[in-house]
Amino acid sequence: MTRRQRRALEAICDTFVPGATEAGAPDVLLALTPAADRRALFTLLSVWDLGGRFSRRSSERREQILRAWRDSPLVLRRRVFHGLRRGTLIPYYARIEPPRNTAPPENTPRLRPLRLERDTQLDCDVCVVGSGAGGGVAAAVLARAGLDVVVLEAGAHYEDHAFHLSELDAYRRLYLGAAALTTEDGGVGLLAGSCVGGTTTINYTTSFRPPDDVRAEWGDPFTSHDFDTSLDAVCERLSVTTEEGRPSRRDEAMGRGLERLGWHVAAMPRNVKSCEQGVVCGRCGFGCPLGAKQSTLVTWLVDALSAGARILASTRAQRVEIANGTARAVVARTHDGHAVTVRSRATVVCAGALQTPVLLRASGLTNPNVGRHLHLHPTTGVSGVFDEEIRPWEGTMQALYSDQHRDLDGAGYGLKYETAPVHPGVLVAFAPWDGAREHAELVAQLPHLTGIGLLLRDRSEGAVRPGRDGEPRVRYRLAADDVARVRTGIDGAAQILEAAGARRIFSSHARVVAYKPADTARAQFLRAADAVGYGPGRCTFYAFHPMGSARLGASSSVGATKPDGETWETRGLYVMDGSSFPSASGVNPMITIEAIAHLNATQLAGNLA
Repeated sequence: MTRRQRRALEAICDTFVPGATEAGAPDVLLALTPAADRRALFTLLSVWDLGGRFSRRSSERREQILRAWRDSPLVLRRRVFHGLRRGTLIPYYARIEPPRNTAPPENTPRLRPLRLERDTQLDCDVCVVGSGAGGGVAAAVLARAGLDVVVLEAGAHYEDHAFHLSELDAYRRLYLGAAALTTEDGGVGLLAGSCVGGTTTINYTTSFRPPDDVRAEWGDPFTSHDFDTSLDAVCERLSVTTEEGRPSRRDEAMGRGLERLGWHVAAMPRNVKSCEQGVVCGRCGFGCPLGAKQSTLVTWLVDALSAGARILASTRAQRVEIANGTARAVVARTHDGHAVTVRSRATVVCAGALQTPVLLRASGLTNPNVGRHLHLHPTTGVSGVFDEEIRPWEGTMQALYSDQHRDLDGAGYGLKYETAPVHPGVLVAFAPWDGAREHAELVAQLPHLTGIGLLLRDRSEGAVRPGRDGEPRVRYRLAADDVARVRTGIDGAAQILEAAGARRIFSSHARVVAYKPADTARAQFLRAADAVGYGPGRCTFYAFHPMGSARLGASSSVGATKPDGETWETRGLYVMDGSSFPSASGVNPMITIEAIAHLNATQLAGNLA
């Protein structure tokens, strides 16, 4: 960086939150900026502070300039604002170190990935790309059938004792793109795991089976008895139950509001064993340090390894080599730069809905459904401030939910109401910024705050394509009917919080949209939300459940793969992850992904045997 660029960046960060530069936020912001965006950032900074026209202004004037970018009619300016906002506030607030675990670290790790010291070629029956909900299950099923399996995982290997991370360090080590990826217009943040165990290592333990009406909509093989068998096998291996879900104070507040309204509320099914359900549980999105969460890290991958599978961590698949229409090998590279070639009889791609289509395109697949039909379950939230102390960063990840508005159109499209731990970085990611003083006052209310997330089953579709750097580029925009359902959800969450006794309620819009139930009618709150809007940079959305970008279908005209997961255009190349979904599932997708992998890996094992 030039001196001028550095001065501009520091002035911007310190305008968002005084002391950000001293806390190291500018350096973290740079580190988290994707390589493809770094040149544009430097260009922006070069002109931002010409003649000191920003850094030498008063703090009030600098805030006015930032708000002008926030409210700009230009999507690009709003994207820049939110990138700088999140890139400053999350590093500043998410750096608090967690309480240390006094228990000695586990001496015997569950998994022992191969360590490669040189370029290597491996031979096996099946190469599985990815170790999350799809890859972990597929590897276990195939290895237990007596097949020689090699698993490639792009992320690093961590186990229980390594999960005592600060919020910021967890994002940087365990999340794809350090949790900084967004759609191309910045409208939706994209969250996925990038570590051994994939997203199952960091997800919230929520374990819904796919709804019957969604299965009927999807058709074969989801309506089959074999899929029922796979669902049962998955839930048994993951110890799915509603018995270990003591409601947190967040859940109690939401449950209280739902009951007073007479709305649906139920216990959340969770994949846990001996869960602490307290302070530690609230940090489970950064990896479970107790091993209670039954991720693939502690279940299916252990099964696979016990059956002879080999696992390579920090090894990214670059392409699948195809000869005469048949997959022959996976070409990969380790984090240390060693070339790896895995020759196999079959390749199973389970890299997730963001990475799987990128790998398929890099391998030469041309089916038009590869990278299309992406669904995101875009999630926004409404928060309430209570007189009572909530401590929303503590307690069971998710213990209650509501399906009150699950079906808003008679066709199964609506939303779920769920809560989740609110850590400082989560709060500032969703909360509005109107100025440094107002924002600091909002963050200070965190102990008395809780949020309700609106998980939308989206009809809207996006697309994934590889960028010049080989990373996924995602285009996605909410359609009008989905926006209408989001609006219903914002109104519904406000009703729940109001009934629960919140004294102030605010949305996740870029500008402050809030009301006090004792003083203002909820209708005025909704009118204010509508006035700000729901487009990119107007309202904050995150996607926790990317799916559908290489969907299975009855023909190559409607799907990228056959119902058994094999791609239509390449023999021996299979997809068994969330990208297989024909449409959005409407529920947290882990169980569905694992059941698809269990079903199709079982069939593949029989074919290869």
